[in-house]
Amino acid sequence: MARINTLPSRIQMAETRHIARAPRIAATPRTRGRRWMTKRDRWLQANPLCCDCQAEGKVTAGQEVDHVIPLWQGGADDESNYATRCIPHHAAKTRREAAERARGL
Repeated sequence: MARINTLPSRIQMAETRHIARAPRIAATPRTRGRRWMTKRDRWLQANPLCCDCQAEGKVTAGQEVDHVIPLWQGGADDESNYATRCIPHHAAKTRREAAERARGL
């Protein structure tokens, strides 16, 4: 059986000690995994309608559990800070918050 010769690697790892790092924003830790899915299911069962649609006089099922005050702004990761939103309202709120965060507000 013939032996296959391989070429030596020419890829070098970049040194990261000189790369400026983006400042970290202290955020509230997020609940994840099975624990979050249980909390989410319980919340949606008790609060099935989109709060924004209700404010507009519409009745729409909510599919997303949203943090009223985003975790990156120090909002709590508990029921006191949850709101049910439909997908379009959640997406719009997420876009607004992303723009605020990018501006550093």
